[in-house]
Amino acid sequence: MSLSDFSLLKQSAPRVADFVAFVADRETEAVLKRYVLDQAMPHVHVAMGTIDDAIDFLSRVERSPMFLMIDLHGSAMPLSDLVRLSQVCEPSVQVVALGERNDVGLFRSLLKIGIRDYLVKPLTVELLTRTINFNEGKINEVASARVGKVISLTGARGGVGVTTVAVNLARHLAEETHRRVAYVDLNVYGGAANSMLGLKSNNGLIDVLQNVHRLDPQYVERTLVAKESRLFVLSAELDYTDDKTFAPGSLARILQLLSDSFHYVLLDANDPLAPLAQEAFNHSTRAYLIADRTVYATRQEIRLVKHIEDRDNNPQTSIILNSPNAATTGRVETADFAAAIGRNVLHEIRFEPKALAIAENLGESPKEKAPHGFNHSILQIANDLTGQRQDKVPSLLERLKLRRG
Repeated sequence: MSLSDFSLLKQSAPRVADFVAFVADRETEAVLKRYVLDQAMPHVHVAMGTIDDAIDFLSRVERSPMFLMIDLHGSAMPLSDLVRLSQVCEPSVQVVALGERNDVGLFRSLLKIGIRDYLVKPLTVELLTRTINFNEGKINEVASARVGKVISLTGARGGVGVTTVAVNLARHLAEETHRRVAYVDLNVYGGAANSMLGLKSNNGLIDVLQNVHRLDPQYVERTLVAKESRLFVLSAELDYTDDKTFAPGSLARILQLLSDSFHYVLLDANDPLAPLAQEAFNHSTRAYLIADRTVYATRQEIRLVKHIEDRDNNPQTSIILNSPNAATTGRVETADFAAAIGRNVLHEIRFEPKALAIAENLGESPKEKAPHGFNHSILQIANDLTGQRQDKVPSLLERLKLRRG
């Protein structure tokens, strides 16, 4: 189907279209056209217009569409306008309204008059796919099961401390906030996470990726290695000579099952260009991008932000600056880094000369006690992720006690 086929005239078919949409802006129109092409819908009508245009169109067709999408932009009285629209539609029409405000009151009012769903712009193809089940001829139920958050952590370059931050964030979430956490190390040839946690890999990640069509919650649970009662790891350590490939979409099914059972699924995507990392970004609700204060990392971070955000799921991205090495002259200033990438830095982690190295070698948590050291930085990142209140600044007496300790 070509773009010229999007508008089907009345005389071309008894039922003008299965899917009709009237929208207020070109961006939304373009997304809808991509969606109907992806779904290979045979009879569609996507056009720029108001509710009045939709009423005029539907009043002239012999049969109403299966799905009708209406943009409420410019409507001073959307409920009244939609009631007028219902008078020219058959009762079987499934209507989805589009708007620009995340208004719970309006949403409830729309449901009461028979609107199946209310979507807040900007639209994405993925959002439309989740909302409209064209094959079964229905709008998916608005209510959905509560699922955990899928979080990706990646770096602008090697050696910026992605795994160090990810492992300790997972520890904190499990131990301090009492969340169930699944940690997935996407380096199938053996990332550093197991060593930092004092664990051995059972190649569970390879097992589930190769048996994705047989997976159920119990199967996935059996492949996880427990660090403690709330922290579980999924990883692999393939021989360097093994060249494994996995079917597209394999990781998506694993993440679906994990997010049904865990509050947080942390994805260690140390190599952002690896195929599994690409799939991880496609299914993440949040991404933390870690960089150091070098010119190269700054340039790479600019490209990486665009690379991750330019996806249908549009994950929220946050920038973390880390100092994995001792201070040296010539580093990029934090303000210059933020100006170059066009956004603020969520948090900057200071260099920790001793505690981190000891902890990583022993597979333990860092024992440093500096009031604003590495552990404090992990707390700040965790608070950002969970929405918890920021901890208070230690008093002078508390700081003196920490130093003496």
